[in-house]
Amino acid sequence: MELAKALPATKWTLVGGLMVQLHAAAAGLRVTRPTADVDIVLHVETGAVTASEVTESLGGLGYELQPSIDRSAPAHRFIRGQEQVDVMVADHGVAKPPQRLGGRDIFRLPAGTQALQRTMYCQITTGKEAVTISIPNTLGALVLKGAAFREDSRDGRRHLDDAAVLAATITDALKVVPELKGSDRSRVQTIHTALLDPLHPSWLMLEEHDRVGARDALRILASNPQGLVLPMGLRQ
Repeated sequence: MELAKALPATKWTLVGGLMVQLHAAAAGLRVTRPTADVDIVLHVETGAVTASEVTESLGGLGYELQPSIDRSAPAHRFIRGQEQVDVMVADHGVAKPPQRLGGRDIFRLPAGTQALQRTMYCQITTGKEAVTISIPNTLGALVLKGAAFREDSRDGRRHLDDAAVLAATITDALKVVPELKGSDRSRVQTIHTALLDPLHPSWLMLEEHDRVGARDALRILASNPQGLVLPMGLRQ
């Protein structure tokens, strides 16, 4: 909430665990994805925000940039006690002039560009306060998780958990299929392959009726359209 008040939604998009929480809440899913970490992608390619503006805003909230001890590594993490905000840019985003954090390149998020091309606004209300936040739509979020699972072996299970939840929020996968482009399908296929086992722990996080629909949705999105065999309930 405080970050959304400090930086308007036109300047950044929420990704990561909180993004998954919002999709799950909007779909009415009974799942818990506990996280206090905030992950954002800056809209630097549109000129809507600069790295110095973000650094100043986060500094005003008490966060400090924590650069890696590896001086060649990109910067992205701001900390405040036990809390952290990871600031990233899209993988193919180009900012003019180039943006840097603490004199370093900013971490580029794999599949971040497609996520920013699929943003939607959501309003969060707590008590009498309401803020607007930009998040990728469900497909954009799912493709992000496919890319993250490929790139980040340390947190593979977490990415699969998130992907299972996101798949469960898709109510009509056939309508989503035409939106697939570029590397989208291969990234979804990566998730589908990892979750082929119906008893995979990531599926067992979901209620049984949500689990069935999620597995069908993921299979449809991962399939070659020419060879797609629909579940009985989806056939014409």
